Amino acid sequence: MKFAQILRKRRKELGLTQQNIADIWGIKSVNVSDWERGKGMPEASKLPALAKRLEMSLSELMGETARLEAGAQVALMQDDLEDGPEILATPRLIPVAGRVQAGPDGLLHIDDFPLECPEGYMLWYTSCVEAYALRVRGESMSPRYLPGEYVGVDPCADVLPSDEVIVLFHEGQRMIKRLLWARDGQACFESVNKDYQNIICDLAEISAMHLVIGHIPKSAFRPSV
Repeated sequence: MKFAQILRKRRKELGLTQQNIADIWGIKSVNVSDWERGKGMPEASKLPALAKRLEMSLSELMGETARLEAGAQVALMQDDLEDGPEILATPRLIPVAGRVQAGPDGLLHIDDFPLECPEGYMLWYTSCVEAYALRVRGESMSPRYLPGEYVGVDPCADVLPSDEVIVLFHEGQRMIKRLLWARDGQACFESVNKDYQNIICDLAEISAMHLVIGHIPKSAFRPSV
């Protein structure tokens, strides 16, 4: 089912009126009526609250609408691939959690946004409900990542040697590197920017490693309003 059908069906299942839904944001019930008739959709910023009120996940709420939109984004990337991999993950809206820039010390500087109020969302395939995106700022990670590009991050996935990861340290520092190896209580990382040498750290210093999914096309962006 598409979003409009899911919204109408679920609202009735819960015994809610269109005004009950509209009251979430203090808008008129005619807006909800339009959504249920397929005339437009809520802004991306409204979807998490709507899903919570309807007691369902964002993926369940978006239904076929999300699959069609996300499928179109993926198709654009796979047009030039022969026998590309089948994508099995669920399309979902992942928050743009901050802007990222590499500093002269090789560490990442991330301007975090409260996740309750991200600057927007990326419609993308991932099975991780904690996935997030970062917008690249500046030239410090060129040519791997260019200014204005979006980087997808999956904190749920296991990381393996050769994976690109965001490394989080207990003391608060962060860096984006390629994991070369992890053994004997240590890990070795290769820099995205070749101007920096490889780094060896004690695993005890690291709080987490989040897998970098890769580039997410700008066309997948959905602004918060």
